Amino acid sequence: MTKERVLITGASGSLAKRVILTLPSDKYEVVCLTTKPEKVNNKTIFYWNIANNEIDPAAIENCQHIIHLAGYSIMKPWSSKNRQLMYNSRVHTAKLLFESCKSLKIRPKTVITASAMGYYGHRERPPCKESDPQGNGWLSEMCIDWETASQQFETLGSRVIQMRISLLLSKNTGFLQPTSLSMKMGIAVVFGRGNQPFEWMHIDDVASFVKYAIETPQIFGPYNMASPQKYNQYNFMKTLKKRIANYAILIKLPSWLLSILFGSRQEILVGGCAMSSQKLLDSAFTMKFPTLDSVIKKEFNK
Repeated sequence: MTKERVLITGASGSLAKRVILTLPSDKYEVVCLTTKPEKVNNKTIFYWNIANNEIDPAAIENCQHIIHLAGYSIMKPWSSKNRQLMYNSRVHTAKLLFESCKSLKIRPKTVITASAMGYYGHRERPPCKESDPQGNGWLSEMCIDWETASQQFETLGSRVIQMRISLLLSKNTGFLQPTSLSMKMGIAVVFGRGNQPFEWMHIDDVASFVKYAIETPQIFGPYNMASPQKYNQYNFMKTLKKRIANYAILIKLPSWLLSILFGSRQEILVGGCAMSSQKLLDSAFTMKFPTLDSVIKKEFNK
């Protein structure tokens, strides 16, 4: 059986690494793009330079699926320089991939791109559906440009899927890593008032959805990557604390203090967007870790 070629961007990221492990090597040939020349081997890892609109054409040759997960960390300080890096690493890279495929007459069957729950802004009720309009603010504007750039692939006949990702849970990366460490040291922190919606999904389930989306022609358009089990931030932290470090003290950091410490980035910590999981559930995709209890058992053996 001929292997299908899958191109992954952002391959050094935690989600991309899980996706690579999810794709069986007897069925898929995975190649990656990197901005670091020292990592290039011209076999499975190829070079691209976003600033120069440069991409090695060998990376997209015979490419049947593109998984675009590149993105400069949104938790870096929101200076003008960093905001531009965040934008370019998401939006301009999507445009570069499209223009390269178009000029080389490459027509991927599937294009899957990351997006974020920031698309909706801060809306607590009712839970946001994929058909709802975008929110307000810089994050929302970046997300809509991000998704619009990927949507161009439809003109090449590609099936395009945008994953509006909530907080990814894994004890070794992202939100859960510093949170669990803090709890084990005796402090569990709630950001803001605590009653705001707290959306999450286990990283392995998002990686599995990527494979499912590649292999399921009925999957297209935006999907909220969020567990059907809903918490507010206080109850999430209280439940997590009880299971992994019940001795920890639960404290609230008010929004005004977060603004001093983190500036405008505090809106990511505070959160406050409720997301509907119904479209994901209706897709017949099965999560391995749909509850916080199942996540805790997986990550902490509790």
